[in-house]
Amino acid sequence: MSAVGSLVAGSLAFMAPLAPAAIGGLATEYVGALNIALEGLILVGAFSYAAAGSIAGPIVGFAAALLSSAIVAAGADLFSRKAKADPFVVGLGVNMLAPAAASILSQAVFDTKGVAVVAGLQSAMALPGLRYSDVASFAVAAAIIAAIAATPFGTRSRAAGMSRDSLAMAGVDYGRVRGAAYFVSGLACGATGAALAASVGAWVPNMSAGRGWIALVAVYLGGKRLGGTVAAVAMFSLLLSAAAAAQAVVELPAELLLSIPYFTAALVVIVGARGSARRSARRRAP
Repeated sequence: MSAVGSLVAGSLAFMAPLAPAAIGGLATEYVGALNIALEGLILVGAFSYAAAGSIAGPIVGFAAALLSSAIVAAGADLFSRKAKADPFVVGLGVNMLAPAAASILSQAVFDTKGVAVVAGLQSAMALPGLRYSDVASFAVAAAIIAAIAATPFGTRSRAAGMSRDSLAMAGVDYGRVRGAAYFVSGLACGATGAALAASVGAWVPNMSAGRGWIALVAVYLGGKRLGGTVAAVAMFSLLLSAAAAAQAVVELPAELLLSIPYFTAALVVIVGARGSARRSARRRAP
């Protein structure tokens, strides 16, 4: 395979687990809510895939990953609405609770709090650089995109984000629309977690490795728009693939090389925010 082909294949491999989480983050942004819990939800999905898959196989594991993350996401949103709690704080709580709960459950299920390799759970290669689990995660992301773009759910989500009053006048309950958006966001994070666990055939503590935060940055870098978010995910994936490939030719610590995409993203966000602020100031100027 050529260098360009390897770079593209690597980009797709990085994009497979990242795209669903970013689309899931966008789903709640459409209703005017920030799902800060993406990182924790990915861990829920990864552990559920490994735990359920160790008992009933990878297909059941994938379904368990989707459902468990969706239930946790919807439950966290329901709690924040009923208890009138700050959804940001509740989301941070999920991010903190998920790895601790996974560690306890891992001891019970796998008899270890460390890495648990499960025979038969590593997904086979479907295409160069892509496993069947990656294809499945792309399919979940595509389904959510279709739901956002061309279904009543998507229409109501956008209406909820623009004006809750207009939604109420149409006889639609905002809480149900928001709850559905969180459920969809959880499904997406479950697909990400399953793809990560299936890529190595094991449960690895903290295997989300910041992907939930990258997904959130992609949503904002993309202007909270579908096309922009997908483009941001593609950019991150390309940078991560290039950084991984550079490890073979550059004698620098792997941690330094893999941090370059994150540094680049932060720089782009800062520059973009400053540019937006200057444009807003010029518009307000007499």
